[in-house]
Amino acid sequence: MPGIPLAFVHHANQLVITDGYEDRDGITRICEGYTAALELHAELGIPAALHLSGTLVEAVAWHHPEFLAKVRELVAAGVLTLLGGTYSEPIMPLGSAAINRRQVRTMAELLERHLDVPGGALPTAWLPERVWHPDLHEVLTDPTLPGGGFKRVLVDDRLLSPAVPQDGYPADCRGGVDLRGPYTWDPQRPPAFTPGLADPRLFVPRTVEQPRPLSFVPISAHLRYLMPPPTSAHLHLLDALLDDLATRSDDPDSMIAVYADDLERTVGVAGWQPALDRYAELLRWVAGNGGVRPVSLDAWLDEHTPQPGPVVEAGAYYELEVQWRAGTDYRGWSDQPSWRPYAELLAAVEDEVDAARAPEVAEQYDQRLVDLADRLLMVGNHETAWHDREHGNPTGVLAPWVRAVASHTKLARPLLAAARWSAGPAYSPAAGLWDIDGDGAEELMLVSNDIWAVVSPQHGARVSMLVHRRPGDVVTQRSSTPAGSALIVGNPLDHWNFQEELHRFMDTPPGHPGAITDSQRPHLPWVPSVAVHRPDAVAVDLYPRDTDPSAEVRRYSLIDGVPGLVVCVQLPAYGDSTIENALIPDYLGSLVSGRDGITEIGGDAWRGWNWQGHQCWLGFDPSQASITTPRWQAAGHCLSLAVKPHDRHVDFIIGAGPVHDSFVHRWLAVARDVLHLTPEFAHAGHR
Repeated sequence: MPGIPLAFVHHANQLVITDGYEDRDGITRICEGYTAALELHAELGIPAALHLSGTLVEAVAWHHPEFLAKVRELVAAGVLTLLGGTYSEPIMPLGSAAINRRQVRTMAELLERHLDVPGGALPTAWLPERVWHPDLHEVLTDPTLPGGGFKRVLVDDRLLSPAVPQDGYPADCRGGVDLRGPYTWDPQRPPAFTPGLADPRLFVPRTVEQPRPLSFVPISAHLRYLMPPPTSAHLHLLDALLDDLATRSDDPDSMIAVYADDLERTVGVAGWQPALDRYAELLRWVAGNGGVRPVSLDAWLDEHTPQPGPVVEAGAYYELEVQWRAGTDYRGWSDQPSWRPYAELLAAVEDEVDAARAPEVAEQYDQRLVDLADRLLMVGNHETAWHDREHGNPTGVLAPWVRAVASHTKLARPLLAAARWSAGPAYSPAAGLWDIDGDGAEELMLVSNDIWAVVSPQHGARVSMLVHRRPGDVVTQRSSTPAGSALIVGNPLDHWNFQEELHRFMDTPPGHPGAITDSQRPHLPWVPSVAVHRPDAVAVDLYPRDTDPSAEVRRYSLIDGVPGLVVCVQLPAYGDSTIENALIPDYLGSLVSGRDGITEIGGDAWRGWNWQGHQCWLGFDPSQASITTPRWQAAGHCLSLAVKPHDRHVDFIIGAGPVHDSFVHRWLAVARDVLHLTPEFAHAGHR
């Protein structure tokens, strides 16, 4: 068949995000752009390969599951094929072999669940930021991975050129091929075509046999610079370049031209300039051009045996490796002093997660909560040590969003502590101050037989994590089922924007509401003091640090026989506050499954949600308060529930498990003997 084979590969990588940003597109706009591009492929009958990061799959499954349905539809129609890879897009050569395997397996689980990939096994891998190192060969081909490991991996074409010393280049760089590349082209005025502009040998996949066969599929740098075509001149140059390749190759049947780049750039979303119209023009040109043959990447590769080749040495795409000075091994960025404390944190947390999985102690931890901690560790490695470029600083500066996700890896520590509690014996109610996550600030911890909670006094006295233990249902082996304890307050894996502080309310967008958050004063610092500590109950009083204590006070309590955190809130006489709460029946379940199967439930004195027979809820006294519309609904992987007090005082319960109006009234009656012991809590009609 005439024409050079041309394969389109789209890489979509967004960390878990929502809508409501001031400086970027939200998940809705991004999904609209993705859908428009993929529908163009379907309309014109041009196949494409698609890679989705795991964190993006989780975000889309929660916010826009219809996009995943569209992907499944296009896969079934033969328009799309899928690529495999990692869960959170870490720079793989910087990670241990063990965590890289967990990344691949976690991604495979999401592919199987949401995109109907049998066993999550796919033949071709996408490398995060296209950073390759020979050590990854053994990891990617590990026979214990789904499908027995990957058969091939996409790399930039320059990596298939041997490292040859060149004036002005270090000895380990591909200076010879780089100097002939498109990297210095004027974005609006490409050079005139000359024969031999691109080397046909860099369009030929190669196979390395040891330690196990792995094929390397070259991504064309020239196509990256010509697609989507910014001007008609770019399209004319693309036409001439592909025609030249077809006529100059010694073995044209062995060549494939692969365009692969970020789908966000291709369609012009998530910070990229508008490009969808230009991309549509390109696809229409391809569809009507007899000199180009669009092919499905995996189908073509299955039919063509790659040429044997030597070991592919370390490297990445030109801009990252050379222009931005990350280097062939990425150490130009990962060895920067600014990254060192985050690297040390990630390594320490990985050791802590591994220790909780050690066979000799695994039964002492609820392994579902360990899995959640591990997921947080993996997200903390997202685009490891990535730098944003700055004028006058060629290596750039450590990106603020990378600092944020790495910093929040500390939240794996309270999850590991909760896992130990969940698998442990019965607990009497207790409370105290501990720096449980190692962030340098003490958190208020409240623990009973059923409830394990983290409160941040300095950040609005908000409940940032609350775990409910299901009696007799502890998981001591890895499992994706909803058995075991569940995080019902807190969504720590979701995007933190540029915010490094743990537990602090996130203003824009309000993506981490937590619970017991005063809509008027989410950042107010509080001072806690244990007021009641007896065998069957514990209560902690909290007062605003810098205001009149008589104007506002809270009491948080855990009481035997009451399956939740009991709260008494007294608001100041001024203001129009609502008490905002974000709950979820099982946070790990929502990450894995999205909203599928979650149903709203409730009665006159309680509201909540059910998932697979497990439910979380907020119980209240209808004479004191009513459910109102939440002010903040931007959060991902949690569901907003707001309470409007009828006067200055309200009692409520955040709990889980079986519930009924009569249960709530009885529990509140029991709780008030603890909540209202002191004069400031003893309001008329509430004893």
